[in-house]
Amino acid sequence: MRRCLAILVVVLLLAGCSAAREGSEQSGAPPGEVRIGYMPNLTHAQAVLGVAEGTFARHLGVPVRPRLFTSGSAALQALFAGEVDLLYIGPAPALQGYLRSDGDALRVIAGAASGGSVLVLRPDVDRDDLRGTRLATPGIGNSQDAALRYLLMQEGWRTRERGGDVTVSPMAPAEILTLFSRGELDGAWVAEPWGSRLIAEAGGVLAIDERELWPDGTVPTTLVAVRPGFLSEQPEAVRRFLEAHVSLTREIQADPDGSRERVRQALAELQGRPLSDLVMADAWARVDFTFDPMADAVAELADRAFRAGLLGASRPDLTSLYDLTLLQEVAP
Repeated sequence: MRRCLAILVVVLLLAGCSAAREGSEQSGAPPGEVRIGYMPNLTHAQAVLGVAEGTFARHLGVPVRPRLFTSGSAALQALFAGEVDLLYIGPAPALQGYLRSDGDALRVIAGAASGGSVLVLRPDVDRDDLRGTRLATPGIGNSQDAALRYLLMQEGWRTRERGGDVTVSPMAPAEILTLFSRGELDGAWVAEPWGSRLIAEAGGVLAIDERELWPDGTVPTTLVAVRPGFLSEQPEAVRRFLEAHVSLTREIQADPDGSRERVRQALAELQGRPLSDLVMADAWARVDFTFDPMADAVAELADRAFRAGLLGASRPDLTSLYDLTLLQEVAP
């Protein structure tokens, strides 16, 4: 009898704890932690610094659990699985995630970077004739992949899956560097610092700085997205995160040289080795950091991705892609 009463007491206590947790969530209590996804690239510099220097954790007032990815496609899958709350992501995978989920998977709440996306070729490859070449991007449907496929379409070159002779293979940036160094790839469209590394470490030649392909040079490279559920349940946490993101962006804009060295040191911790001064300087010069959501440029990119066959059979409706309410409050 005593044993049954003891079990009953434990059950009631556990039920009470569960109810208390549910009540605190509904009342908007702070989260126990915030999960932030990003890539170890220059184009994700605010995330790199925000995690490495503790800026996010200080603003949020709770622990931050970082999650590193090598491609936007992998980051998107983690978002679908509910494994991250906030995510630095390229516009192409953000668009795909939004459309594939009928707008349920994410909301874009800020921009992060423009530029820093390049096509690097071997010296013996003709930029004006890519027929028969072996090219690589960091992932199928990611922003660099979309840019490359749109270029091929514009120039009249077809990929092998469309009956042509241009091979486009998805692979991690480190693998791209290795295969390019061995002569097993003719070129790659990648984000910085990988483009500058292909040039400095593997003898590549800069064929295209993607900014040259856009009317005003504003090519959206990195956006900040949030799970809608997290946004609705934890608006104060999202606000504090945006305060950190805007603060980091302004620091980079105000002190580009000092910020470049801070990012260089943080990337060395993530990648196991520091980037050379030459690579870092060249790569950094190709990126513009911003919190502007670049909505017009993203709409143009969506149109290009659609024409390249990456966004389905219907023109995308981006009506609910953005929720900029908190950004406008943080950075009016």
